[in-house]
Amino acid sequence: MVKKISWDDIEGAVENIARQIKKEKFEADYIIGIASGGIVPLGLLAKKLQLKNILTLTARSYAGEKQEELKVTYLPEVDLQGKKILLVDELVDSGQTLEKITKIILEKYQPSQLKTATLAINKQNCKFMPDFFSIASENWVVFPWEKEDFPQHF
Repeated sequence: MVKKISWDDIEGAVENIARQIKKEKFEADYIIGIASGGIVPLGLLAKKLQLKNILTLTARSYAGEKQEELKVTYLPEVDLQGKKILLVDELVDSGQTLEKITKIILEKYQPSQLKTATLAINKQNCKFMPDFFSIASENWVVFPWEKEDFPQHF
């Protein structure tokens, strides 16, 4: 089974996550998106939260729906020591990728605070929960920008 997410769902999820972040009074100095899946939520959340310090990192751990070894191919060269960071991705399935990238960021950059946000989680598989999320599903989640990756679902 697959849960297909619409653009309307995404807009609602971003609004929901922004509300959660504001309610917690978390004000990030930097927002970092995990490319490539986290690029869309990164842009939408940066706009919604009016964050101007926007960074990306590049990591991949999936080939289609199959999880493989995490490969981080780009980390920004910037001083984030003592800064508050919001790390953004589109989905947490098992949580392995988010957990490993969180550890990398904490070790490399030594921020004062690191919070994570994803549009969706797989509530059946997720063992490392993001701080903020909106959509919980027991199915594989497919986003509108993944038409080329998963044409069978469109």
